[in-house]
Amino acid sequence: MDGCDQGETPSIAPAGESDLLAALLEAIEAIPDGFVLYDADDRMLLCNRAFRDFNREVGDALRPGVRFADILDLKARAARSRAKGRAEAGRAHCGVDCGPICVDWVDCRGRVHERPHGVMFETTSDGRWVRIDEHRSAGGLTVGLRTDLSDLREMQRQLAGSEAKFRTLFAMAPVGIARLRADGRIVDANPAFAVITGTSPDDESPFAELFDPRDRDDVARDFERAFAEGQFGPVERRLVGMDGGEVVLSMEGMRTVGDDGVAHVWTILQDVTDRRRGEAEIRHAAHHDALTGLPNRKRLGEVLAELGERDETTALLLLDLDNFKAVNDTFGHEAGDLVLIETARRLEAGVRDGDFVARLGGDEFAAVLAGPIEEAEAAALARRLVERLGRHVVRGGRTIRVGASAGVAVTPAHGRAGDEILRAADHALLAAKRAGRNRATVFAAPLVSAHRHRVELRDTIGWALDEDRIFPHYQPIVDLATGAIVGFEALCRIMGGGGDAAPPAEIFRESDVGRAIDARMIDRVIADVAAWRAAGFDVGRVDVNVCGADFAEETFEDDFLARLAAAGLPTSAVGLEVTETTLFDAAPAGTAKRLRRLRDQGVSIALDDFGTGHASLVHLKSLTFDRVKIDRSFVADVVFDATSRLVVETLARLGHGLGKDVVAEGVETAGQRQALIELGCRLGQGWLFARPMAATAVVERLAEPFVPASALGNRARVLR
Repeated sequence: MDGCDQGETPSIAPAGESDLLAALLEAIEAIPDGFVLYDADDRMLLCNRAFRDFNREVGDALRPGVRFADILDLKARAARSRAKGRAEAGRAHCGVDCGPICVDWVDCRGRVHERPHGVMFETTSDGRWVRIDEHRSAGGLTVGLRTDLSDLREMQRQLAGSEAKFRTLFAMAPVGIARLRADGRIVDANPAFAVITGTSPDDESPFAELFDPRDRDDVARDFERAFAEGQFGPVERRLVGMDGGEVVLSMEGMRTVGDDGVAHVWTILQDVTDRRRGEAEIRHAAHHDALTGLPNRKRLGEVLAELGERDETTALLLLDLDNFKAVNDTFGHEAGDLVLIETARRLEAGVRDGDFVARLGGDEFAAVLAGPIEEAEAAALARRLVERLGRHVVRGGRTIRVGASAGVAVTPAHGRAGDEILRAADHALLAAKRAGRNRATVFAAPLVSAHRHRVELRDTIGWALDEDRIFPHYQPIVDLATGAIVGFEALCRIMGGGGDAAPPAEIFRESDVGRAIDARMIDRVIADVAAWRAAGFDVGRVDVNVCGADFAEETFEDDFLARLAAAGLPTSAVGLEVTETTLFDAAPAGTAKRLRRLRDQGVSIALDDFGTGHASLVHLKSLTFDRVKIDRSFVADVVFDATSRLVVETLARLGHGLGKDVVAEGVETAGQRQALIELGCRLGQGWLFARPMAATAVVERLAEPFVPASALGNRARVLR
């Protein structure tokens, strides 16, 4: 946006959703009021040009990521500097129209900001009188508006001086103003009031009758409160516009008593329909799929969480289109999009009233069948949906046919609502695909073997932890051009009677076991690095992998920093490596906060398996990383496959463009190394250079004579 730093964008989204967000941002930029959005940590996400204009004295600081408290501090400093030597600098009380010169302004402003709906006024550095409105959503976001009410303030100043001036300004006010008697009749109303409400200023109808029937009783109570307590609002009430559409008004009022002793209530109305519509569109975009319009994975998670609070049987269906990739490959992505849209339409038409349908991403869909419902009924509906989705789609005279598979799970028989029922349905879906696709499978006892496997795996890991058999093996990260070692990645290995083995990646999705392995690995790596440095070996930075469950722990970063300090290591000695998919297991806000704090303390953060997650670009933008690692699946075919080369080149340019180091994983041949260099990758690791080695072998490797990368050849074949 023009109003914020030109190098920043609020988000990165899929193409369809990006168009919607771009339109919303353009609308926000065009409004004359100042607009600002803060996240749950009170860091600025975006602002428009008008907001910066109202805050000229701190304009350079208004960029995404700046804290609300820091903005206040800068404004207060600027005001004190301007007021130095003037009488205003000593003012000690915060009035309704005070600016940041007031010594209590920062405290007052902070209290208003914390309210669910806060209102106050501010005199800007260029003398304008601005109303500050802030609304804190249930999700923690804070939406702020800045409205220039300088003309209205001038009007207020002149009211006492001249009735003629009052009437002129009253008529010119950009907001609706009306004066009401105790019986609810309108005494005075300005033209703006008539425009907003669609009524004549001399209309003698009771004020409440102008509003939507759903809100009339609330409006009547608002004015009863004002006459009894002196004021009401701000509140939002609805009325029916002249075109029949709904108009949302922000309204507040204050009681006054004239010289004749008669009380009236002055009310100010402002049309906030567009603002509310924009907020609703932003909320909708966050919870819905841009292509199909269905709720998305995030909304499904919320629905499943809500089901856990109900005492009734419900069913979850997970559906996946069979051979959808062939549609994109054969007919193109436009045809694929058409199939997805038609799938969404058929699902919505095929479920019952009250059921919930969502698109999880790609060709994955879900349906929550409202209860009470029996397993047999859920299975029958799933089969009907599979049959409905299997019907052909006609596009441009061509017939496109895709099948579908479905997995069915019922609460509470197959698990509690939430992650348990989602896992059960996923097991059933995998069973349907293994059985030949184009069918619906209900979660059943034979599928429990997968659960038993997880239990056995947990027992094995528990034994390894108890017997102290968890050790790191280290693989060098090298400069691809020279072969010089610049650091290491620590890989987890379980030492057993038959040698060492890597634990299955799935075990790290078990939060308690994953955290236990990570804790043991971190201790081992820190001890090894400390020993190497004490012996005079420069190993560069050593990165250790951690799982998403670690970031759900409030003390994770404190514990990690304390371990480094206890070993006498600088924070730059040991870095952390995370895969994007593991981050989904942690609270996004907490993850971002912990990553920022660790990086601020000098800890390097690497994003592993870059390009394979659900939203790598989003996380690369929103989370704090120093380096990204290109997944080995892209490196394997980089020599001969044009698509892989394009992906690697794009990821390398993107990473370097954002100031990140880029490491290619799985380098096994000299040809891959040369191709990576040509595509812009500077760093790499893989069997071409060395297989993962025990701590003792690291010292031996560092003591070996340096071997240039150009002399390595197809070394991986020997290492195998």
